[in-house]
Amino acid sequence: MRFGNSMVLMLTAVMVWSFLNASAQENKDGDKAKSACEMYQEAMAMTQESLDQEVLLKAISLLEDASRLDPGREEIWVELSDVYWEYGDSLPKETKEQRNVRLEYFDKGMSAGRKAREINPDSVGGLYWETTNMASGGEMKGVLSSLWMFPTLLENMDKVDDMDDFYEYGAVDRFWSEVSVRIPVWITKRFGYTLEERAEDLKEDIKREPRHFGNYTYLARIYWKMKNKDQALKALEYVLTHDPADFPEKKADNINEQKAAKRMWKEYTGKDFQEK
Repeated sequence: MRFGNSMVLMLTAVMVWSFLNASAQENKDGDKAKSACEMYQEAMAMTQESLDQEVLLKAISLLEDASRLDPGREEIWVELSDVYWEYGDSLPKETKEQRNVRLEYFDKGMSAGRKAREINPDSVGGLYWETTNMASGGEMKGVLSSLWMFPTLLENMDKVDDMDDFYEYGAVDRFWSEVSVRIPVWITKRFGYTLEERAEDLKEDIKREPRHFGNYTYLARIYWKMKNKDQALKALEYVLTHDPADFPEKKADNINEQKAAKRMWKEYTGKDFQEK
């Protein structure tokens, strides 16, 4: 009888120990996930306020740590793909060495976007940023204007548009607008795209969300390539006379676009912008 009681006590002790150990492991895993989530949120908060290089590097560090702690979280990889591109695009590209550094970040951005799509095959952000990094990496290799890349870009961005026709307030239209101003017109026409169509798409995006400055600066580039200086300056004037903080979640993007608008105004007119 005593032996039986001892056995019951021992089994009870083992069960309690197992339960506590399992609970401790669950708490440990929960802490990891929570820490990864906190890092992600911190990186997001930082990049909503500023996209300066120092901020982008801090965000990259946070997101890389978060991806190691919680590698199965899609949104971390999407944001990492975005920030890799933002940082790579902010770097100089005059020399071969500088272009190679940019390419390293675009390659990382492609990989991060691909990872997001491995987690969720329908990841809109994963596909968008993987493709954007692909296009920018191709430019560094000198192949952006090559016909072989176009079918892949078209297919991917059409999928993004099908899944979310207003992703990031017109990101697909801005993507194609940037491509359109960088490559010969005959290539875009070869695939059924015209500058006039690009302008109309951006104007529709502006109607849907007028606070996003990026659609105005991209529209200005399109108009400038169409040799319509008045409309280009009109688009830039809107950006230069409005407050980036009017769209809080895109404040940092708007600040960057306002800086770009100032440079473009001076390039187009030869003068600094003077508010009326």
